[in-house]
Amino acid sequence: MAETELKLLRDPHQAEKAAGELKAAGFKAEEIGVLTADRDTAEKLAAGNMDVAADLSLPQAGAVYATGPLATALKEASAAEGDSLEAALAASLDIPEEAIKYYEFGIAVGGILLGVRADEGRSSQAQEILKSAGTEAVELGPMWSKSPGFAAASRMTQTNPVDAPMSGDFRRY
Repeated sequence: MAETELKLLRDPHQAEKAAGELKAAGFKAEEIGVLTADRDTAEKLAAGNMDVAADLSLPQAGAVYATGPLATALKEASAAEGDSLEAALAASLDIPEEAIKYYEFGIAVGGILLGVRADEGRSSQAQEILKSAGTEAVELGPMWSKSPGFAAASRMTQTNPVDAPMSGDFRRY
């Protein structure tokens, strides 16, 4: 049975790099999906390999654009009757509804959800690639360097809060 591995990324360059790594590892373009609020980003990441599904929406994020298995899951969830969209989407992707709300919020603030539909044998490979995606340092502009709190907590931008526990005393910032 195929599983869907997901990662919320904050930057289109990170998403493009992760999608490239997945393709280099042998995943087909049809197995890689994108869900974002920005149509240009969705089209760029699809790279002409597939259509970008429009006329989709999430309650918290509003209008979204999707490709691949994420577009299929969102269309199926939208057509489901009786359940909330989040519950139907969670069931379609086989993940907790709380995770859907987390991803939905991330998309609402400009994030990009990258997903891979892989069989059980390749699921761990996809998970490793996605886990390492977005861990490179994000270049912060001069505005961020003015605050000692942002400089001291810059390592927070290098990890996904789901993947890594935080350490240190952040209360003083």
